[in-house]
Amino acid sequence: MTNRQPDPAATDAGSGPHDPVIAVARQRLDALSAVRAPVDDFRTAVRDLVVIASPFRGGTTLLTELLRGAPDLLHFQAEMQPVLRLAGWTYPDNGADSERIAGLTGDVAFLERELGSDIGNPVSDWNGIDWSRYAQDVLWRWIVQWPMLPLTLAEVEDMLEKALGEQAAEGPEQGGDPTRAVSLALLKMLATRCREVNPYYADVSAAEIAEILPDLPRPQGPHGDTVIEFAPLAVPKPWRRATRQDVVSRTVITKTPVNVYKMDALRAFFPEARIRVIHLTRNPGAAISSYREAWLSPWFFNAPVGLPLDIGGYTEPGRPWSRNWWKLDFPPGWQDLTRSSLEEVCAAQWCASHTAIFEFLARNKDIDVLRLTYEDLIGTASERTRAIDELADWLGTDRSHFLEPAVRGMTPMNSITLPKRAKWYRNHDVLRPVLAGEDVMSLAAEMGYSPDVTTWP
Repeated sequence: MTNRQPDPAATDAGSGPHDPVIAVARQRLDALSAVRAPVDDFRTAVRDLVVIASPFRGGTTLLTELLRGAPDLLHFQAEMQPVLRLAGWTYPDNGADSERIAGLTGDVAFLERELGSDIGNPVSDWNGIDWSRYAQDVLWRWIVQWPMLPLTLAEVEDMLEKALGEQAAEGPEQGGDPTRAVSLALLKMLATRCREVNPYYADVSAAEIAEILPDLPRPQGPHGDTVIEFAPLAVPKPWRRATRQDVVSRTVITKTPVNVYKMDALRAFFPEARIRVIHLTRNPGAAISSYREAWLSPWFFNAPVGLPLDIGGYTEPGRPWSRNWWKLDFPPGWQDLTRSSLEEVCAAQWCASHTAIFEFLARNKDIDVLRLTYEDLIGTASERTRAIDELADWLGTDRSHFLEPAVRGMTPMNSITLPKRAKWYRNHDVLRPVLAGEDVMSLAAEMGYSPDVTTWP
């Protein structure tokens, strides 16, 4: 990669991280970068960038997993969040008072290197997996999840060799997903070796964890004193690294909910790219209810804050972390919500995210926008097919990549409770005051939802 200096706008790039845990993670990723060669000049190589813009709990993971089926689209392996945090692009490390940043900041060169090393496609063919690359990706992921674990690449390679040996004894032809079996075996080895690792924080079903580690207790509170990657923690999957020509010629897809506050920065970060936006919407009742479930789950811890929290329905004596740990994103004005009800906090987070999207698009009328609804993606067969046809046409990709999911239906990802339409109604009584709020109703109307909440799916 060309030795690119950070942009002049990145004024604090040389100051380094203030959190010692982040500093350790940065040092370890610096060492690992010697074998994870990035795409040369990644920032300027990207010519077509599609940003999936939506708040947390809006269905972005479901949509991204659908898009991973198209081989002509490029992706990052999971959320950009860990790299943004390590590069100083997220609160509280961005020098701002919320997630919002107006332009380039932090360590632009680090961000370019790490994103350029990650861009690519999933590998589904067992015989086409580069296991050496997979070991590198596993170590990278474990560094951002458990940065203080003293693991080396050689140790991860040894663990992987054992996991592959176990799988070979079973045989990939025996059915199921052999790569899933390998990843679960690695998780079990890691948890057995390192007591501070609790796989219940991983994006794996509780039933799977209970099967491989039946005596493991369920976790409470954040998974570390500093959170770099939000739980549920991504589980590495076999991946094919993109070439520079791939990046130049294909569409890059990115989905990370906090990016709704960083759209201008992304446009500056990719100066040669045509930026397009998929605005993914979900009715306020379901979305805000899902925010509420996330706050009450063992996942989604973001960072401890200096202000004491007294959030009704969240802050309780039996949950000591609830006095200072904020969850999900930090919207502008979050400081005024520290003594609000949980429903008010969730509604404010949802409103702020969509407001940021609408404001960005109003400032940048040249940007091509596709508005999709989550309800259509999980709706009837005809609704799914219509949404997928529209999506494929807009992206310029072959709809055949998405036909099978359109026929069988798509299972929502990162679900805290089993998905079904209108399940948010069970929280209607506690949500009613915030759903009737002027900000919520105004945004709902702008997104095409009826003022009659009883019609929301």
